Amino acid sequence: MTEDNPGPTEGPSAAPDPSAAGTPGPETTQAVPTEHTVPVPQYSYPTGADATSAPGQVPTAAPAAPAASAAAGVALADEATPPTAGGRRRTGLLVGALATVLVLGGAGYVATTQLSGGGAQPADVLPGDAYAYVRLDIDPSAGQKIAAVRFLGKLPQVKDTLGSDDPRKKLWELATKDSSNACAAKFSYDSDIAPWLGDRAGAALRPGGTSDKPNVAIAVQVKDEDAAKDTLTKLLACDTDGTGAELRMKDGYALITPKGTGDATVAAVDRGSLADSATFADDMGALGEQGVMSAWFDATNGVKEISKLGGSGMDSTLATAGAKGRFAAALRFDADYVELSGVFRGADGTKAVKGDGAQLVNLPDNTVAAMHLAGGDQLVDAAWPQLKKQLDSLGSAQGQRDLVGQLEDQLDVKLPDDLKLLLGRSFTLALPDQDFQSGTFSIGGKVVTSDAKRADELLGRLSALAGGGTDPLTHSVDGDTVYAATTQAYADALKAGGKLGDSDAFKLAVGDVSSSTTAVFVDLDKIEKLYLGEMKGDQKSFVEALRSVGINQSSTGDGEGTFSLRLVGN
Repeated sequence: MTEDNPGPTEGPSAAPDPSAAGTPGPETTQAVPTEHTVPVPQYSYPTGADATSAPGQVPTAAPAAPAASAAAGVALADEATPPTAGGRRRTGLLVGALATVLVLGGAGYVATTQLSGGGAQPADVLPGDAYAYVRLDIDPSAGQKIAAVRFLGKLPQVKDTLGSDDPRKKLWELATKDSSNACAAKFSYDSDIAPWLGDRAGAALRPGGTSDKPNVAIAVQVKDEDAAKDTLTKLLACDTDGTGAELRMKDGYALITPKGTGDATVAAVDRGSLADSATFADDMGALGEQGVMSAWFDATNGVKEISKLGGSGMDSTLATAGAKGRFAAALRFDADYVELSGVFRGADGTKAVKGDGAQLVNLPDNTVAAMHLAGGDQLVDAAWPQLKKQLDSLGSAQGQRDLVGQLEDQLDVKLPDDLKLLLGRSFTLALPDQDFQSGTFSIGGKVVTSDAKRADELLGRLSALAGGGTDPLTHSVDGDTVYAATTQAYADALKAGGKLGDSDAFKLAVGDVSSSTTAVFVDLDKIEKLYLGEMKGDQKSFVEALRSVGINQSSTGDGEGTFSLRLVGN
């Protein structure tokens, strides 16, 4: 090996440390301020027999002995996307970012060996002027670790293939086995990476970046700063394209930044870290349990900055979007599901919409998929000025004047009033279980609106227009509700209603819909017959282990709300 192409550590200092890959050293267990510790979470369940949680809330995992968790032999998370191998520029930053990906993969190893969940977070060493942040953590709270082991135990190939191994090693091998960078491929995970790699990593985007040089900072937790610095310095030296990256060590983390920005990044952290930002802290506090992965984005400052990273093609689109507000999300576990849950705040001009999922929960019991929108008429009112402006701009670009007026004439409608009637205060679509191979396809919906007779007349006319002169739908009015379906039998079933909301598949996937503005439900057990026959082996076992999926969004005030996306296991 030449001096120009330094390789991994050799000699006694490179001897593998079997315990180092998953057991945190003093760095991760040092005393930290109270606000940075993560106690075992205590969550509030909504009242009721279903005991499901509203969007943004995570039920507490039932207690379980650590020994039972270990016996499951399941990794906390092994679904990180493997980084692409070789062939890319900016090798230095990519090799550094690889360590970030590796941290996520080690979840199972740590989940079965420790339940602490404390210690410094990447936000403590990343600059406070960041407008975007993502964090990976294989040392979350004890409740999260137990819940993750229980949920992943429902997925056969996760339980059977990972066992108690360190998945970070598997990801490293996957990333380097086909690498075109021979220098990076020579490093050994056991002797060069595992002894110093910590449990957490994060990345932040800062103002001032360009498409050629994004202003990014990556923070990787380390257990041995000297060993980490030695190995990462050699890894970064494998970069031969001249773009390069810089390495700084700070408070138990390795900071990796683009060439020429290291000192400025550290100086920005010294002026105030992201964790010190009151806005960031408030948003993450509203988010609650941050699970194994979390993210934060300030659209007010970030949209224009991101437009600079995408080149001229993205500039005009994002720069004029006028997006405001902030978004925070977390990937976390319950014993029955994995959930992406989040909050959005500070969205100026967005009025609160009163949600109500009553029309969703009373769908027929045989429903396999459903979508519900509450307050659609209010959303049209709020969005129409901007939507009309965009339609007018589109018409002008095509040499047409008053595009909205032309649509009104062609469709014989009045906008936005008729659109508000069609969406109503409650709009629900549903798909029943059926023989999908037969020649008859059933789907239907219902709309609760202020003028049901007018909405029914509009529906019939527009449906006939789309059907070439013949209305293919069966529809009727009952009070303030319009029922419509492709078959008379399903139209009658929608009107009769049912108890979809009482099913466990629904309650676990969607949760409490009493204040939902948007909700989606798919019963995977009922539709898997459409594709299961084409699958084999582990792929088929994995699909069979999935029960349902649900989306739930609620408005909690002007410019604020919560959302969740859940995947439920059998």
